[in-house]
Amino acid sequence: MTKGAHILILPFPSCGHLLPHLDLTHQLLLGDLTATVVITPKMLHYLDPILSLHDSSDLQLLVLPFPSHPPIPNGAENMENGAISSLPHIVAAFSKLHDPLVEWFQSHPSPPVAIITDLFFCCWANELASHLNIPNIGFSAVNANTVSSWLKSGKDPDYNIPGEIFTGCSQSRGIIFNTFRELDGDKMNFIQEEFAKHDWLWAVGPLPRIKARNEKVVARPSSIPQDQVIAWLDSCNVDNSVVYVGFGTLITLSKDQTEALASALEKSRVRFIWTVKATISSNDTMVPTGFEDRVAGRGLIIKGWAPQVAILKHRAVGSYLTHCGWNSTLEGILGGVLLLAWPMQADHFHNTHLLADQMGVAIKVCEGFGSVPNATKLARILADSVNTARPEGIEAMKLRQYALDAVRQGGSSNKALDMLVKNLSSL
Repeated sequence: MTKGAHILILPFPSCGHLLPHLDLTHQLLLGDLTATVVITPKMLHYLDPILSLHDSSDLQLLVLPFPSHPPIPNGAENMENGAISSLPHIVAAFSKLHDPLVEWFQSHPSPPVAIITDLFFCCWANELASHLNIPNIGFSAVNANTVSSWLKSGKDPDYNIPGEIFTGCSQSRGIIFNTFRELDGDKMNFIQEEFAKHDWLWAVGPLPRIKARNEKVVARPSSIPQDQVIAWLDSCNVDNSVVYVGFGTLITLSKDQTEALASALEKSRVRFIWTVKATISSNDTMVPTGFEDRVAGRGLIIKGWAPQVAILKHRAVGSYLTHCGWNSTLEGILGGVLLLAWPMQADHFHNTHLLADQMGVAIKVCEGFGSVPNATKLARILADSVNTARPEGIEAMKLRQYALDAVRQGGSSNKALDMLVKNLSSL
C-alpha cells in the first residue's frame, strides 16, 4: 500500500504551541498522510503519546540539538521556566535550525512535499520552504479573533515582535486554525480578505487531545495520579459543584496572588481542585502553610501535571478559573463549564473580551499579570459559580454544542480537516 504525502512538522518548542501542533499531526496521520516531526532533545517526551499510536513508517522523528544563543542559558530549550520576555531569544535560537534542515532535506530519499510550522514563531520556515521549493503552511495556536486583532494593531504588546505577525500571514501558503467557523468565521474571512489574499485557510478545531495507547508510557510528574483525581471527583455527590483552578504551563502566581487565591478558596467553602506548578524555585509560588490541612477533604491541590481534560469533562465540575489561554479555553468550552477569566498576557485578553464581554459565556474576575484579586469578592464569585444557575453558564453550554457539532462527521471543522488532507495529498 502506498503511503500518503510526506509532511514536515516544525512545531515551536513551547508546550502551548507544541501540544496542539501534535494534535493536528495526529489527525493528519489518521488521514493517511505521513510526517516527520522536528523536535529538540528536552521536548522529546511530549511525543510519547503520539508515538504510541502510530507506526514508524508513518511517523518519523528528526531530533536536532537546540541551537546555542547567548541570551539563553545553556540547556534551556523552551519557555516553561522563563518569562515571556525570553520569547524573541527562543525564536532567534530556533531559527538556526534552517541550515541543518536544508542538509537533511537534500539527503532524504523521499523529502517532504510541504512544511507545517508555527504561524508566528517559525516565520523563518517561509524562507526555508522557498529555498526547498515546497509550500509552508502556518499553524496558529491562537484563534482567528486574536490574530485579526494583532493584524489590525500591528503587534501584540506582550510578544512585541510585530514583524512575525505579518510575515506569518502574508508569506505562508496556508493557515490552519485550531478553532471553529461558528465562533471565528467572520475573523477568518477578515484575515483572508485583508492579509492572506488566498483561500487556503482552515478551521479544524477544537482538535481532540491525543490519548496515548497506554497512559503508563507517558511520563507526567504529578503529586496525585489521575485515577485518584477522578476517584475524588466521583465521590462528589452534587453535579457542577466543583471549581477547577489552573493557569497553564507558563503562568506562575506571585506570593500575593497565591495568598489571595488561597484565601478566596478557603472563604468560598466550595469544593475545588487547584493545580500549581511543581518546579518551584522559591517560596513565593507555594500555597500558604497550613492551607492544605484546613481544606482537607474539600479541596485537592495537585502539584505538577493535572489531567485537565478529564477534570473539565467530569460531571462534578461546574466552573473553571483560568488565565484564558486558547488551549485551556477550548478545553473549558468542550467541558461545558463556566469560565472564570483571569487574563494575564498575550492572547488571554482577546479571548476574555470575546467570551466575557461580547458573547456572555464567561465572567472576568481579575485582569493583568501582576493583578491581585480581592479575596472576599473572588470567594463570592467562586461560590456563586457553582451554586447559582447563571446565564453565562447556559450560554456556555450552547457554545459547547456548536464546538461538538463542528468536529462531528459533516461538521464545519470536520469538512475543513478533510479538505486540508486533500490539499496536502494533491501536492
